[in-house]
Amino acid sequence: MEKIILCTLILLGSLCAQTYTDMLGRHVEVKSASKLVFLGPGALRLGVYLGLEERLVGIEKTENDASPLSPYRTFLGKEWIAKLPLVGPGGPGKMPDLEALIVLKPDLIITSFVDQNQIDLIASKTTIPILAVSYGASYGGSSQKNLEEIKASLLLLGEVTQTKARAQKLTAFMQNEEKGLSALKLSPKTLYVGGIGYKGVQGMTSTEANYPPFELLGLKNSVFANTDAKGHQFIELEALLKADPEIIFVDLFGKAKVEEEYAEKKPLFESLQAYQKGNVKEVIGYNYYSTNIENLFVIAWQVAHALGAPVDINSKAKEIFTTFYGEKADALLTKLPYHLNQP
Repeated sequence: MEKIILCTLILLGSLCAQTYTDMLGRHVEVKSASKLVFLGPGALRLGVYLGLEERLVGIEKTENDASPLSPYRTFLGKEWIAKLPLVGPGGPGKMPDLEALIVLKPDLIITSFVDQNQIDLIASKTTIPILAVSYGASYGGSSQKNLEEIKASLLLLGEVTQTKARAQKLTAFMQNEEKGLSALKLSPKTLYVGGIGYKGVQGMTSTEANYPPFELLGLKNSVFANTDAKGHQFIELEALLKADPEIIFVDLFGKAKVEEEYAEKKPLFESLQAYQKGNVKEVIGYNYYSTNIENLFVIAWQVAHALGAPVDINSKAKEIFTTFYGEKADALLTKLPYHLNQP
């Protein structure tokens, strides 16, 4: 009789489980998504976008840094994050604390930027289902591909966690933003972006060959105008001097570093026409533990505004942040060091 009951329970459990194909092409059987853990750069961000933070049973240590350059962490709040048990250090290539995962017993682990061998190892040691999401080809891919992968990841995660309507709303909004930005008619200017965060704070020569906000507007980074370079690049200052772009954008993440460099090499910086004509513009943070999607769109509108588009950046930022964070968007924007409507 006991064997019959046990077999019945196992059968019922298997009937409740559903199999999903994750962003690495793995087939993952999920019985429940009530208790979650997110591992790797950007994984938790997507969970917060979908309103899944109340399901968290553990968090990576790196998420304790509630940086103002990372909106989703500011949204969660340092005190709230600190209450969650740690499941490992976090960061690319870092293994989680397997013992902590086994003790916490999440129903599902969601990963981003974690390779398949590592996923297989974690799954075999913990027996917890793992679903991989994706930000695309990372720094080496095109903006369009990355956004398509992000939208697909949101829809997948929405289906698995029963937040499908929310995921559909977000992806539809992203699609509309892409269409609106690509349709803008902007004055032709040569552009450059520096101070891009890459494994920490970087200076003026840290850039993106195919900077996603530029690509959303159909624009190019002038230093790479005649090359097939992709993703993050460190350039020589001489390459920037040679390109001499009409407008330079500085990522907020690297602003202080760029200002230090300017003080040290003032004559070289002031030989650039962008500095001579006051066309050095600040844009908000792009990368911080992977891409801030909401910021990506705000930055694109900042660039468009600098090129003459009649857009109120504060109003646009409020619209974007409200879509991603709901009624708390105003309070969140107030906490972030974003000086949006600059001349």
